[in-house]
Amino acid sequence: MAYTPERIAKIRQKEAETPEGLRRDPNVDYYHGWFFVTLNTRDEVPVLSWCEGDVAKAQDEPGAPRCVYTEVGKGVLEAWKRMAEVCKTVEIDLCEAMPEHFHGLVHLLPNNRRHLGSLISGFMSGCSHAYWDTLGIEWRKNRDEKVKAKQEGGKVAYAKLTPDRDRDHTHSLIGPALFVHGYNDVEPITPEQVEVKRAYIRDQAKKRLIQGDHHECFRKYRHQHSKNWTAERCMQAIAVDRTFRYNAERCKAAQDKVRARLITDTHGIALDHIGNKALLYSQKKLPLVCHSADVGRFEEKKEAVMDAARKEWIIVSAFISQKERDIKQQLMVEGLPFIEITDNGYSDRYKGTGKAFYALAEDRLCQISPWTYLYLKDTPAKDGEKKAATISREMCLVMNELARVISGQEDDWWKTWNR
Repeated sequence: MAYTPERIAKIRQKEAETPEGLRRDPNVDYYHGWFFVTLNTRDEVPVLSWCEGDVAKAQDEPGAPRCVYTEVGKGVLEAWKRMAEVCKTVEIDLCEAMPEHFHGLVHLLPNNRRHLGSLISGFMSGCSHAYWDTLGIEWRKNRDEKVKAKQEGGKVAYAKLTPDRDRDHTHSLIGPALFVHGYNDVEPITPEQVEVKRAYIRDQAKKRLIQGDHHECFRKYRHQHSKNWTAERCMQAIAVDRTFRYNAERCKAAQDKVRARLITDTHGIALDHIGNKALLYSQKKLPLVCHSADVGRFEEKKEAVMDAARKEWIIVSAFISQKERDIKQQLMVEGLPFIEITDNGYSDRYKGTGKAFYALAEDRLCQISPWTYLYLKDTPAKDGEKKAATISREMCLVMNELARVISGQEDDWWKTWNR
């Protein structure tokens, strides 16, 4: 049946109003593979569970961090298990019902013919039914009438029944939905990435307890300004680079691209940051930028950087190259504080990912970004942290320039470092 113009307009309006994080990716095969699914309760009401335990204890120890499920939360977990019973081409994996959201890992097998959206829709209905049971809403009678009408009278009799959802399937006419309409999905590609998601699920209760104890460590500071951080300085960092220096058209395109992503307000360009802001005010800061011309002296540079960090200098870097990330890993291992310039802004829910979460909780990290937040389908990096996408050269130039601005030093300081 062809859609009317009014119906098409309604669909487009609904798509436009759907948050970017809840939209499907047209390039993904939603019939096969691994998916990491997240659903949020309406108004983020904490009705699924609460967290308790000692964060110092390992997962297999008595008293370790865990979620204690409410009756609604138990119903959600049962609905997740039933998904594999209803569809034999689906394998469910780890899941967790946090107070106000749910995470689940699901594997759609090669012979599966059910779209992920259809499966999650059924799961969400089961969750709402569990929710209605706790509210005393009678929904089974309506379901039984539908089944009987289909069996005895076919489609005509079924159509005469009072519908249980509105025409646009945005809300139920029987009772309130447990979860908001839509879901977020991430598709892990490799077994290693699946393991990252499993570890993420296992750590949810522990992270929540840490976050509750150290909520100030995760506070986000929006639209911060510095007299030394200007649009002119960003544009100049691009203009002097060898890639853009002799090509005015290419340089302008790169500058326009960067200008569109920079955080701006009525006072000019700005910065957002999260974590230990005292690190930004330290008088002992040094930038880390690894240039290809110095690749033969990397060990010398690493030794100087680590020596400075051990002497209470704060290292500032975007940690873009593999060499820079190697040094970041060593800073993490030794528990040394540092400032990280990130390649994306921070959503309201952002609390740091992977090892960065714990570094923020322990007040040894400040993350800062000049970029407006952009939702991207992320791919877990090797160390378990999320890397949103490959960043452009012009973004790298701006981030490296920000490292120099924050530290007030040039990045060749290590060549004359006195150990």
